Amino acid sequence: MMYAQNGAARYRTVRGHGMVADASPTRLIQISFENILAHLSIAQGCMQRIKDNLPLNDVITKGAAIGKAVLLIGHLNECLDMERGGAVAVNLRRLYLYMLERLTVANASNDAAIVVEVSGLVREIKSGWDGIVEAGR
Repeated sequence: MMYAQNGAARYRTVRGHGMVADASPTRLIQISFENILAHLSIAQGCMQRIKDNLPLNDVITKGAAIGKAVLLIGHLNECLDMERGGAVAVNLRRLYLYMLERLTVANASNDAAIVVEVSGLVREIKSGWDGIVEAGR
């Protein structure tokens, strides 16, 4: 059984690396948004289980998931081309900084509603990138 789990984990890792290695720059951004949403979903689930009691595993998992989402959003923020991006880059920077602030509050207060709010914002931005990727740009 353990060999099957290890094999499946290795397959997912290799498959993930292959997706990234062959991806266009726009697809890489789309993958980042997909990963952010996955981590926010994990954090939200942990927050709902934590509520009044503090199961250590869920607290650790929640913190790690929010940390990964914050890291990815921070990376997207750092990659903005402020010189060529104009108002779009300025607005994205403001939105990314807002999301980072909100996730910090969500993590500290264990507020799943904030995670839902940020997930909605990420989905909205991602939908734009989905259109770009579909158009093949």
